[in-house]
Amino acid sequence: MHMNRSKQIWYLIKFFKEKVHADHFIDGYLYMNRLSFFKKIENVSDEGRRDDNEAVSHWLQPDNIIVKISVPAIGEIEITGKDLAAPISMQSAYHDNLHIFCMYAMWTDGFELIDGKINYAKEDSQRLKDQVQVDERCLSFGEYAVIVPAVQFIEKVKIALEREKKTSRMRLVDYFDGEKFNGEIDVREIPFKKLDKFSYQKEFRICIDNPTKGDDPHTLCLGNITEISALVKSSEINKLFNIDAILKD
Repeated sequence: MHMNRSKQIWYLIKFFKEKVHADHFIDGYLYMNRLSFFKKIENVSDEGRRDDNEAVSHWLQPDNIIVKISVPAIGEIEITGKDLAAPISMQSAYHDNLHIFCMYAMWTDGFELIDGKINYAKEDSQRLKDQVQVDERCLSFGEYAVIVPAVQFIEKVKIALEREKKTSRMRLVDYFDGEKFNGEIDVREIPFKKLDKFSYQKEFRICIDNPTKGDDPHTLCLGNITEISALVKSSEINKLFNIDAILKD
């Protein structure tokens, strides 16, 4: 399994509204929007995907802020936490131009692998089942879903990126508590940090740093992935995954 700290990623899932787009994905074409796209999705049905705080570089709690503004003809104005109803976020326009591909990651956390299977105690079975269930809110992202095994898919992505000689990173997204976190986010981690209200999406991201600006997407060509993919109705995902198939008896 692909690892991220203690997390073991078993499968990656991509949701689609149209079957034709799912078919293109299975043909090996990854349609990657600019990160700025995810800040300005207007369709109400995509509200779960829209994030005005994408690529936040600083998240500052009101109690830790004193802002001084010099206004001509008025003088200096001081703004403190008493004047703010919510944290202040800062973003870099540079990250808006990154090309991003997002997928849902089915992972387990805190369980030992023995001979490729999960070792668990009976009292932990419900926690494990909860981890592999896809949140119902994600199922609304599209009627169709394509499921791929993480290891094989990621290997194909790496080969495609090397072929295109793209500067890139891929990993699970980390989610932070917007009411508690205060400070600056490491510049390399910015594309992989999101508010914890989105944590149910369990997002895995592929990020390409193209030296260009604009709104144009990028298509990464993997080659056909029919042999490692399964096209299903999103509504059927949680019925398809039989937890006993991946548990160690």
